[in-house]
Amino acid sequence: MRTRMMMTMALVASILFATVIAASASEQDVTQPSGVKMSRKADRMDISVRLNMETIEVGNNSLVTLTPMIVSDSDTLSLSTVGLYGRRRWFYYQRNQKHIPDAFKDVNFQKKDIPESFSWEEEVAYSDWMRGAQLQILRCRFGCCNQPVEQDYIPLGTYSPFTPKFIFVTPKAELRKERQIQGRAYVDFPVSSTVIQSHYHDNVRELGKITSSIDTLRKDSDIEIISLSIKGFASPESPYDNNTRLAKGRTAALKDYVENLYDFPDSFIKTSYEPEDWDGLEKYVRESNISNKEEILKIVSDRTTEPDKREWRLKSRYPSQYKFLLENCYPSLRHSDYVIDYVIRSYTDIEEIRQVFRTSPGKLSLHELYSLASDYEMGSEEFNRVFEVAVTLYPEDPAANLNAASARMQSGYDERVDEYLSKAGDSPEAMYMRGVRAYLKDDLQDARSWFEKAARLGNEDAANALKDLDGKEYIIH
Repeated sequence: MRTRMMMTMALVASILFATVIAASASEQDVTQPSGVKMSRKADRMDISVRLNMETIEVGNNSLVTLTPMIVSDSDTLSLSTVGLYGRRRWFYYQRNQKHIPDAFKDVNFQKKDIPESFSWEEEVAYSDWMRGAQLQILRCRFGCCNQPVEQDYIPLGTYSPFTPKFIFVTPKAELRKERQIQGRAYVDFPVSSTVIQSHYHDNVRELGKITSSIDTLRKDSDIEIISLSIKGFASPESPYDNNTRLAKGRTAALKDYVENLYDFPDSFIKTSYEPEDWDGLEKYVRESNISNKEEILKIVSDRTTEPDKREWRLKSRYPSQYKFLLENCYPSLRHSDYVIDYVIRSYTDIEEIRQVFRTSPGKLSLHELYSLASDYEMGSEEFNRVFEVAVTLYPEDPAANLNAASARMQSGYDERVDEYLSKAGDSPEAMYMRGVRAYLKDDLQDARSWFEKAARLGNEDAANALKDLDGKEYIIH
């Protein structure tokens, strides 16, 4: 329900318009609106309207009513009605002891008492239907028996509240599109051996992880492989010196295996090794439900104690748990991690980018994806899909997350917007879009806070949004 605020005849600065209503159809009405203030505050709407009453002519037998109304296609809300009575009409009611009609009993003036100006200042409940609604003055002139003989609507303007601007940031172009594939192979060796047997246990599949990655890249004419790095690891059982020998020797064997398959230049394959994978052991224990977990963690995470001593403490103090780890964890600590570094050529032709997006979107840079999105109509299904793919390919990139959040909000989708905005960084643009998100959730206080932060950093969109939230966007011209 609407709450009527006290109406005043005081002037409202900057909110003036003049209306002349004639006493007969032959006289000319003159309406010169210069502004109406409609300020939304959460679930309330403040409305101010001012009329210059001096030029309104009311005949002795006339009754003229003025009623501001908010009108949309779906609903209408009327504010207080003002009744202006000619001298004879006024005394007719007084002499016959009749009440002023209920339809326009809010505020009434006899002709001689009509003020120079009159202001409506009211607060009403805000509803979504008011967005884009028109503010009008319903003007009626009544004849006998309170029947309207003349009625028209004087449009004052359309309620145009703050409309968020959804911004999309241009990612930086890469001068050189360097990428890498990371993987892990569990190449198995006979006990104490450093010689690769390709058909030993599951080695065909494990060796194939490395070679298939290399072959896939070599077949693509848009890609150039620039290096391969291999790092070998051994498990902590047995003396550290022996594990050093095994890790170093097995890594060298894997390098030789790959070099024999491909004609790579010298120094193309880089190797390193780690004798005992204590980090892997610690991670396994931490994520397990093994008994005496905390005590075991203290041992395996103690990097100040030499490895052989740590392994002996674990084995001697917790023999059953050590046996369990030996069988279930230690085999996974013997692994070879590999990294293939490569370069993808750049794409500049939009049609070529479109084709690559259909077949191999992972080959496109963020800047190339942005160029493709920009070629589609903003808000279209294709436009939105490009930004969704971009954030999937570059899940931690601030620009990718900001653009994906903007695309979703613009299209009215709520899912994952907050997740994307949390990764959008601390740029002024990201702060502005967090303000837009808050505004769309009707949290005007949080929206203002974000807009203020972005505006202090020079974001013009945020500065304009603050002006709008202060009510200036509600001044209808």
